[in-house]
This record gives sequence, C-alpha cells and structure tokens, in this order.
Amino acid sequence: MNQAVSDATGRSQVPAEQSLRAFERDLPVLFQQRPGEWVAYRGEQPIAFAAAKHQLYQQCLDRGLARDQFVVFCIEAQETEITLGPVVLD
Repeated sequence: MNQAVSDATGRSQVPAEQSLRAFERDLPVLFQQRPGEWVAYRGEQPIAFAAAKHQLYQQCLDRGLARDQFVVFCIEAQETEITLGPVVLD
C-alpha cells in the first residue's frame, strides 16, 4: 500500500519518491563504496545490496516485502545534462 508521507519541508511524497531522494542523497558515498552493485531502499533507508538486480529482488521478496514496499537502484554515476546559453536551431 503506497501512502504519502511528508518530508522535512512538509511536502507530500509517495514512498518511491522518498526512496529516490534518499538514493540521490546517498549516491556519492554508495558509488565510492559499492560501484556497480544494486541497492534496495524502503523509504529513506537502504535495506539490501546485491551484485545482480534479480538477486536483490529475491532478497527483498524473501524478507516478506511486497513489490511496492521497496525500490531498486543501480549504483552508478548519474548523467547530468547541462545547457549553457540559448540553443539555436537552423
């Protein structure tokens, strides 16, 4: 069951959004410690790590978690697109 929770600013977030924000926050440290691995988040907390995505899903399901109770991310550098100045198309 996905229920909205409030963040520190009082804005409502669904658990997947909360997990994404936590992953983005933790990514610099995770990338240093576990590059290329997979991590599962439940809310703001990482709950499991694995070398392969399917192994991580199985770990979480074996713990009795429903699919909508965790979110899986790959620990890799995130690409950032930056545009400087106006874009001119002919």
